[in-house]
Amino acid sequence: MNGLLPAVRTPPGERLDTEPDRRAYDRYLTARNRYKEEFLDRLAQARADGGGPVLEAGPGYGGFATLLLARGPVDLRVLYTHPGAGKLLREHLGEAAQAEHWDPDTPLPEPLAGRHTLVYGVHALGGPTEPTGRLAALAGALAPGGRLLVNDLRRDPDPFILEYTLREMSADDSPEGGYRLRTYLDSLRGAWTCAELRARFDAAGMDDWTVQPDGPMALTVEYRRSPDDRRGR
Repeated sequence: MNGLLPAVRTPPGERLDTEPDRRAYDRYLTARNRYKEEFLDRLAQARADGGGPVLEAGPGYGGFATLLLARGPVDLRVLYTHPGAGKLLREHLGEAAQAEHWDPDTPLPEPLAGRHTLVYGVHALGGPTEPTGRLAALAGALAPGGRLLVNDLRRDPDPFILEYTLREMSADDSPEGGYRLRTYLDSLRGAWTCAELRARFDAAGMDDWTVQPDGPMALTVEYRRSPDDRRGR
């Protein structure tokens, strides 16, 4: 497995320039989301505990947002980081949630600052070369006492589960199966390890952020804004 998962991460190449590319990637994300039921449970519980507006941010096209909305009514807004995601987002969400494009290299849109009891992301960490800035920007959307949860693959998965997963995916020799396998491997090579993220949090002074393994293949970053933090952001 060492040849598949290098010691140094390799951010995945962008292959979402055409509508067929985006739809293929959307189907890939839908397949991966079925393994995230426990994370969805955490989001649903956090939403119920907070009771306020919820913000999703990431490169996907609303597929995970639809899973959260299926659990019950949510005051939800989606920030999509890929400029071509709008069409698929509208198809998935309809009128159930507001959505807008956000360039993660720019500040968070001012109307979103400091008002959400839950901010979350899925498949959102593979692209950035320095994730702390993006995560800190999303934390600016939290209301006092709000929680941020970000879930993604990790580059140090359980080797036995990884081998089983790759064997299962390799058994599908259709063009769609080949696409899913290539994209999954690209995502793994571009993923972070828990230790890498922890080191970056420490270097950025983000001492109250946590990163923990989430099952055999994923990790979850968590941050809670203090209820006593009454700053504007």
